[in-house]
Amino acid sequence: MNWTYLINESLKQMLDFAAPILFAALGGVISENSGVVNIALEGIMRFAAFFGVWGAFNSGNPWVGLLWGVLIGALLGAFHAYITVKWAGDQIVSGVAINVIATAMITYFLEWIFKTTGYSPTVAYFGSSKYLVNINFIENIPVLGAFAHLHILIWISLILVFVLHFILYHTVLGLRIRSVGEYPLAAETLGVDVLKVKWIAVILGSIIAALGGISLSLGTMSSFTNSMPSGKGFIGLAAMIFGKWTPIGAMLASFLFASAQVLQFLLQAIAKGIAAKIPVGFYLALPYILTIGALVGVVGKAVAPAADGVPYKKEES
Repeated sequence: MNWTYLINESLKQMLDFAAPILFAALGGVISENSGVVNIALEGIMRFAAFFGVWGAFNSGNPWVGLLWGVLIGALLGAFHAYITVKWAGDQIVSGVAINVIATAMITYFLEWIFKTTGYSPTVAYFGSSKYLVNINFIENIPVLGAFAHLHILIWISLILVFVLHFILYHTVLGLRIRSVGEYPLAAETLGVDVLKVKWIAVILGSIIAALGGISLSLGTMSSFTNSMPSGKGFIGLAAMIFGKWTPIGAMLASFLFASAQVLQFLLQAIAKGIAAKIPVGFYLALPYILTIGALVGVVGKAVAPAADGVPYKKEES
């Protein structure tokens, strides 16, 4: 058995599976560090996955699909911010509403536009050889070989982790985001426009989450299926909590959850004896079982930003 090939392919699959979870987790990190809970990540990913495919279908270019997906993510983020920031509405209710709307509306769009109830036609996507980022000289090196032929969205997700870490902890904007998430009244007394910072964080977080949906339909696959994103947005929220609301922590948690999905395929492929008698549903549930287990272990230990989920109303002068 070629162990180098097996290790590299397993890691490559893990990175592919981790990308949508990581995008969702990073979107949550930015939003919740500003004090706004965004459980609409799942719905935003669903909208973006569909609109990304629709854009690529009409243009024949996945970059156009990426633009469509990002724009719908920004619009949904603005809607969520309008309800929760401008009017101090209930953040959970707003997020649930977006998720419910996404389930119904995208099913309707799928039937109306593509005349099907299950999946869209295949389109040009970033996972094709034309759009892969090829680093040929490392492909036979253990571990590093996993990075030899990845699509651009995986690289964007990895780079974004460190960009967001730098923004949050080494820039004025990041300091303001974290300050309004911890103590918005104190931030306002120091001259910070709390509402503006929250608007920026929610919209930016929604755009990042939208990239997660796009990475599913135009990265891992080349079409939209009506089951997307299959809970990846909620797993992203779990990764955010497990990673203690930090970009690097969220990345490590995303890798952990994605590894369970790779393990699912490996176990099904090599299952023998008793393992072969275990229902397939158990293997399919492994990533979600691990998610629940991880959260059970971290509940009470991870501390969210102090003002996370607390509506803020600007003081009247």
